[in-house]
Amino acid sequence: MNEPAAKEQIARTIIEILLDLSPQDKAARQILTILSQENIPDTATARLMIQNALRDNGHAVDYERIQLCIDSIRDLTNGFVRWFRETSEDYKEQFPAWELLTKFTREEEVVNWKDRWQKCGGKIYAGDRMAALIDDPIWLKISDFGFPFPPFALNSGMGWQELSHGEFLDLGGQLAEDTCPKILRSKQDLEILQQFKAALESGEAKYSVKVEFIKDEKQNGKNPKGS
Repeated sequence: MNEPAAKEQIARTIIEILLDLSPQDKAARQILTILSQENIPDTATARLMIQNALRDNGHAVDYERIQLCIDSIRDLTNGFVRWFRETSEDYKEQFPAWELLTKFTREEEVVNWKDRWQKCGGKIYAGDRMAALIDDPIWLKISDFGFPFPPFALNSGMGWQELSHGEFLDLGGQLAEDTCPKILRSKQDLEILQQFKAALESGEAKYSVKVEFIKDEKQNGKNPKGS
């Protein structure tokens, strides 16, 4: 799904949920046009346009819901953009998992996220940390909107944070076997790479490789080049 299509689907969902308008409603179609365009008007202009669309079609105007509608579409669109970028194969090689955490606190917590996470099949790690692979269906299951990216509920204050291979493994997570050779799993791996880098810079690594190459060619009955 590209960004314009995602923005339109997000807008449809939020309009139906927050403004209680069916997709066939004339006001819903007008508001969809306002909120799914490439460059959404500034908040004050969008709010006024939505108010007029509702009034012109005989609907009550709820200022708080209109603002929540605009904010939710903006936040979900931002969530989609990040989700689209971070689900690429190149990105997942470095950061294969996300952790669900509180981005900002609310005066009243409506959802018990630890409870929801577990009911949806999520694993709780040490320190009550909630994490899962990027492709895990739990990200879709915990959403009130049916999208695998935050925000997962209205005014929840919950978001995610990327986890590297090492961070996810240290937490106790498991990775697919085919990703294991591509990652650094310990401090020892990092030290080996640092030693190899130093050897390359000093020329020792080149010398070692050349010696091994010459030995190999002699064992196969060939005359090494340059000897």
